[in-house]
Amino acid sequence: MALGGKHSLPGFDQSLEDLQADSLLMASLARRSLSNAKSGFIERDEDLCATVIADDEEVDLLEKQVDRAGTNVLVRFQPLASDFRTVLATIKLGSHLENISDQAADIARHTRTLIHESAPEDDGELASIFALVEKSFSEALEAFSEFDNTRAEALLRDLEPLAQSARDLLENFSDAVGKNPKRSGFYVNLILIARGLEQIIYLIGSITEDIIYVAEAKDVRHAKNRLEQEQ
Repeated sequence: MALGGKHSLPGFDQSLEDLQADSLLMASLARRSLSNAKSGFIERDEDLCATVIADDEEVDLLEKQVDRAGTNVLVRFQPLASDFRTVLATIKLGSHLENISDQAADIARHTRTLIHESAPEDDGELASIFALVEKSFSEALEAFSEFDNTRAEALLRDLEPLAQSARDLLENFSDAVGKNPKRSGFYVNLILIARGLEQIIYLIGSITEDIIYVAEAKDVRHAKNRLEQEQ
């Protein structure tokens, strides 16, 4: 991940590079998990689902490693300004990636339930939303690697319509439960998968907000909060 220049304290740059290397490994695993969760769902592939669930445990361990290493950097070097924001955002990225991996694993579990129940594959628009979520996640990680705030701001604007599409599907599947009570188990699993995708979209949004925070020293979280706007 790109840095804005060398730090004056000996050892800081190497420590930050080591921290970011762990984050890149986490990002690679989380990206693979989301891709496998998508393919496992579309192809009804139980082996891919099992891989997602197994990878989640490795991501959990890496999150602890990133959190520990990031805290050590903050305590040891006490960085200021952009250096501090970079370390903090990298620690937070570890948390976001772990949560995305958790959601992917939950999606894989619900897909496995569909497979075991030999559920039909009329999944509405879930597959297309899956593809857009995967694309957005990849773009967010690429923007984070360079702390590209322009790209992050453009992506953040695109995420709300995507989240709305997931919410619309949730409503459609909920309505289908009432109309098709005999297939309620099928639709409940689709509801849970759609909800997982919605949560991943929000987590991708958090990654883009952290990019803007590092690049511009601007906190854009909860931008529509009425109390925030009145201050």
